[in-house]
Amino acid sequence: MNEQEIEESLEKFKESLSLLNVVFSRKRLRKEIYDDKTGQGYNARYQFCTRGGDFNFYLVFQDGTITAGEGKIDNPNITIVYKDKETLATTWNKSADETLEYLLDNSMSFIGNMTYLTRFSYLTSVATGAKIKGYKGPENQLIHSIEEIEKGEEKRKLKNVALNKKIDNVKFLKDPYLALYTINDFPRLKYLKSRRRAMKPAICVERAKLVTEYHKKNGFEMDANGTPIDPELRQAGAVNYILTHKKPIIHDKHLLAGSTTSKEVGVPIYPELIGTAVWPELRVIGERELNPNDIAPQDADILSQEVFPYWMERNVREYCRKKFNNPISQWLEERWVFYFMMKNNAISHTVPGFPRILKEGLISVKQKAKEMEGKADSQEKRNFYEAMQIAIDGIITYSNHLSEEAQNLIGTLDPSIPEQAKRIEELKELSRICATVPAHPAETLHEAIQSIWTSFVAIHAENANSAMSIGRLDIMLQPYFLKDMEKLKTEEEREEYIKKAIELVGSLFLRFNDHDPLVPSIGNKLFGGSSSDDTVTVGGVDREGNNAVCDMTFIILKANEMLCFQDPNMNARYYSGINSKEYLKRLVEVNINMISSPSIHNDKAMIEALVNEGFALEDARDWAATGCVEPTIQGKHYGHTNCMLLNLVAPLEMALNNGIHPLIREQVGPQTGIPSLETFPTFEDFYKACKTQLSYLIRKSMEINNYLGKSHEYIHPTPLLSAFFEGPLEKGKDLIKGGAIYNTSGVALVALTDIVDSLLVIKDLIYDKKELDYTTLLYALKDNFENGSAELLNKINKIPKFGSDEPGTRDIADDLIDFCYKEYKSMKNYRGGDYLVGYWSISYHVGWGLLSGALPSGRKKGAPLTPGLTPAPGRSDLLLQNIHTIASLDHLKMPNNASFNVKLVPHPGDLHEKTLDLFSGYVQSYFDLGGMQWQFNIVTSDTLKDAMVHTENYQWLLVRVSGYNAYFTKINKNMQLEIIARTEFHCR
Repeated sequence: MNEQEIEESLEKFKESLSLLNVVFSRKRLRKEIYDDKTGQGYNARYQFCTRGGDFNFYLVFQDGTITAGEGKIDNPNITIVYKDKETLATTWNKSADETLEYLLDNSMSFIGNMTYLTRFSYLTSVATGAKIKGYKGPENQLIHSIEEIEKGEEKRKLKNVALNKKIDNVKFLKDPYLALYTINDFPRLKYLKSRRRAMKPAICVERAKLVTEYHKKNGFEMDANGTPIDPELRQAGAVNYILTHKKPIIHDKHLLAGSTTSKEVGVPIYPELIGTAVWPELRVIGERELNPNDIAPQDADILSQEVFPYWMERNVREYCRKKFNNPISQWLEERWVFYFMMKNNAISHTVPGFPRILKEGLISVKQKAKEMEGKADSQEKRNFYEAMQIAIDGIITYSNHLSEEAQNLIGTLDPSIPEQAKRIEELKELSRICATVPAHPAETLHEAIQSIWTSFVAIHAENANSAMSIGRLDIMLQPYFLKDMEKLKTEEEREEYIKKAIELVGSLFLRFNDHDPLVPSIGNKLFGGSSSDDTVTVGGVDREGNNAVCDMTFIILKANEMLCFQDPNMNARYYSGINSKEYLKRLVEVNINMISSPSIHNDKAMIEALVNEGFALEDARDWAATGCVEPTIQGKHYGHTNCMLLNLVAPLEMALNNGIHPLIREQVGPQTGIPSLETFPTFEDFYKACKTQLSYLIRKSMEINNYLGKSHEYIHPTPLLSAFFEGPLEKGKDLIKGGAIYNTSGVALVALTDIVDSLLVIKDLIYDKKELDYTTLLYALKDNFENGSAELLNKINKIPKFGSDEPGTRDIADDLIDFCYKEYKSMKNYRGGDYLVGYWSISYHVGWGLLSGALPSGRKKGAPLTPGLTPAPGRSDLLLQNIHTIASLDHLKMPNNASFNVKLVPHPGDLHEKTLDLFSGYVQSYFDLGGMQWQFNIVTSDTLKDAMVHTENYQWLLVRVSGYNAYFTKINKNMQLEIIARTEFHCR
């Protein structure tokens, strides 16, 4: 744009803001800024400016009127800062969603309460006429036909071998592989699976409305008498209110009662966490390209006019900003490119103690809390115990409502119709079960599964649907399966019951898929694809070190294989020498049939890493995966295993620019010097500068994590979740305050390969061979290796990289892993626990790749970084070298686990059994060498390319991103291309 065009656009921008008063004076829109019934209005002060200060404009909302003008105002709620006048000139006529994208490349930033920005973006979308389109009613829309989904599923070519002998601790399965069963043997599961795939998830306002309703009536900071409210009692009251007012739903054909939302497939809103992030797109979310969500116009109004305004100052992010005086560590997180803090969204990455509830029942836990309340030595403890009882009462009431709903549904059915008569019997059993569990101990397999599900639903009334994981489901359910089987007298009865057990597990997996996480459009474009990551773990050893693989292990694997759902994120433990090799082959076979699941873990290495961190051996043996691949001790360990992700490439870019990050264009880290041989005479000098920048970001990331954790203690304690753990009852302390037995925080470090490869290039070309200088390198990076860099790229490509297993290529990785481990050990978390380091990236290697410049490794600007702990894509003959390199890294320094991502496809000439032998041989060798975890993508690049074009045939196609599964057709194009670009290794 030339100067005149810029000035004309700025005038239009100012004019559009000045006209907002006229727009919102209309009766239809006035309700967005003023409630005529209550006299309450939106009062806010906005400052718009450029970084150079050559443009200043303000906008003030006050009691239903809007004033705009040039200049500065005092005490703005938010200052929106644009890089320059041209940037501002290009945004005035963009959609709200497009405008927020300027935050990504830091063309736009803000100072103050972020929620004011999201609300302003929403108001501008309303002012420009955004309307909800395509809404057809209160039920979820079927955006695909069942027939279309089932036709697409025909592309799944499942192959199964039969074993026909008992292995491990299998007691009743004659063929543990259950090879004869297919989805066609379970018409209920087949139909409901297809229906779920055909659904367009809908935004559910039920929880958001109820939690807001409760606090408006009872107060948040103060009660009606002006007395400060205890946060735990406040939270317990809210959870109880939600559960006692929540609609009890039993969906047609389902064998389990209850639902996380009021929709068939819903997206719950947690306004005290990140719910307000979706504010700008409330009227367009149903039409967005990636993962559209249905929403009713009246629900959008409830959120924009009743719910979100109440939480503008009361969400965790903004409470933290205010309490800790807008810390630099928070400013860094909000620049997107350095680290991501999950506590803005949740602390849900944990595994509740479901076994305790199955064995004991919630009434027993409540009684213990009541007894402890009477013995408590402080008011704080008494409040906590009272809060736990109030929250438990909410679950029991909800479960009773489900029991009553089952009876109500029976009254709508005709027993003379065979199909309805069968459903009546199912509902009678559901009514009985819900009246029993989880209040009382479970006695049957069906009761155990319903108890887990009801508890899971209730926990999500308190906690966000973000990797609240299930734990060791096979160990939990095996006693109930054995007890039920032992009652049966004939082989026919037992065979029929095995089939019933598969259907019950499949029903639980269907219910886990009744909700999706809330993902703003900007998140879909940058980091999208993840589900709620409700993780299930099977296999390995038990607390005594004995073989834990059992009948339910194989039943769970069969249900998982047939359904091929994103959730639960299936993780399998394998202990070589204790678990059978036949079990490992079955894990590989399920991977082949599902393309990317389950993730397989080296049980021995993981247990050793946990014991090294101070976990008792018996507890370490009882670990289960959380979220992606992270270990958690079920019911004892509040580990928030994904408290943060940190971009390892960022400190490298800062070291190359004297502490200035090229995207931010500001002095972010310490001034370590402008790169030159004078500044850094040796490689060790430059490497030290990188470590200085890395240390700075690590310490800031721990600081903001601790600030956010302290903010949760006030805004969002967890008295209900605490009832599912050992420790809180004994200590009289909420989980959020350190009530658990183990209180760690989990870190994921992203793009180790990229920084190692870049440092190898600098060491080789600048210092060892002296064929390159920093001036030439920095120019090439700034120029994205475009003009005159062909020779340099050729030299870079010839340098042995991480994963080649060449001498010296692993030394820097070893040193960085050791450095990061020690750095994160240097500070305790806010609950007094350690930070545990891991190497997996979810999908952030793609998002951060978009925000990163060209690297010395030869990677171009904007290209994806490497996923997890995996060598960069390279020659096709390096799988064995990759295996040796990754397996040889010190697993004791990666106690939060690591994801080794391998795209491996069968040789077209091999029989299925030969493929199983080869695949399991690779995994066995990797584990024997000490590798921690292996995750597959068993799919050709050609198939993935076809799926990008013919999406209708691949709704089922799961891929492993880095730690979690995603439906290939629902992830953004950049992520699709990154998975396609991974090296395709051929088996033999």
